Parts: sequence; C-alpha cells; structure tokens
Amino acid sequence: WVNPYTKPVALSGQKVVALMITGDETTRRSAEDMLARQITSRGGQGIAAWSIISTADVRNEEKARAAMTAAGAVAVVTMEVVGQRRDVDPVNFRVSMSTGRRSFWGNYHWAWRTSWGSVPQSRTNVWVETLVYSLDPDDLLWAGRTRTVNPSNATGLFTEVASAATQEMERMGLLKAPVR
Repeated sequence: WVNPYTKPVALSGQKVVALMITGDETTRRSAEDMLARQITSRGGQGIAAWSIISTADVRNEEKARAAMTAAGAVAVVTMEVVGQRRDVDPVNFRVSMSTGRRSFWGNYHWAWRTSWGSVPQSRTNVWVETLVYSLDPDDLLWAGRTRTVNPSNATGLFTEVASAATQEMERMGLLKAPVR
C-alpha cells in the first residue's frame, strides 16, 4: 500500500533508519542489520537503529527522535511480527515410492508399511508488517504485510521479509538501486 495523500518521496541517497520492533535484542540487531543492508543495496543509506539508539532508550520516543535527527535520517522503516499461528496443514500428504510401484502386488506390502497415519502435519504461519514513514513531515508512506510459512529461524525470516519489502519499495519508486 502506498499512501495516496502524500507526495511521492524518493529515499535513494537518503539516510533511512531500519527499526525492528521486538523485545528480543539479538533478533532486533540482526533484523535491523539485515534491513539496513537491503535498504543500502537498493540506493538508500540504511542505518540500523541499534547503532544510534541504545537498548535502554529504544522505547523512549524523545531519545529515539533525537537520535534519528542527529543521524540525519529522513525516514524510518519498521518491521514487526504482528501474528503467529500454528495450523494443521489440510493438504499435506505423503506419497510412497518403491521399485515395485508399477504393479499392485509389487507395491502392496510397501504401501501398508508407509501408509498415512492419523497424525496430521502442522505448519506455523508468521505475519510481519513493514511500514515506511517519512520523518519530516511525519507521514506513513508505504505499508506491506507478508506471511511466511514454517520459518526455520528468525534470521531467515527477516532476511526473506527485508528482501521482499525493499524490492517492493523499489518497484513503487521509494528506492532506486544504484547503477552498477
């Protein structure tokens, strides 16, 4: 979503703070570093928020505002997990393969040993919301929500989301990758 009420803003060449909203400091730093690199690779000057706002001050709006202003940031990109749910996967099934599959009797004993049980497979869905704000004026410029299924770890999850979000920001004209 792009805000239709704000004039187009180009963040290319501009300082943009990457902020992960989470109580887990390790995840926060890793995600902010990842997002800042993605912003930089697409033409902005990405700044990981942890590098300018201390852990003790990250929840203090006044100190965060002062730190972003002192850094010369014109925008901030936030990422936050907004939902997580574990579901039973209704379409997950296993097909048994054996060398005797071409004939009924060749597959008969194998099929019974590997048949589907009563334990359905489950999956975890994680939704991450990414928001882009200009700091002066203080306006929401862009918003996106992604869903990832069965993320293996936080680093992989936020790498995937940061890449998808910054690609979309580039497609919408907020960022422009440098010419190589």
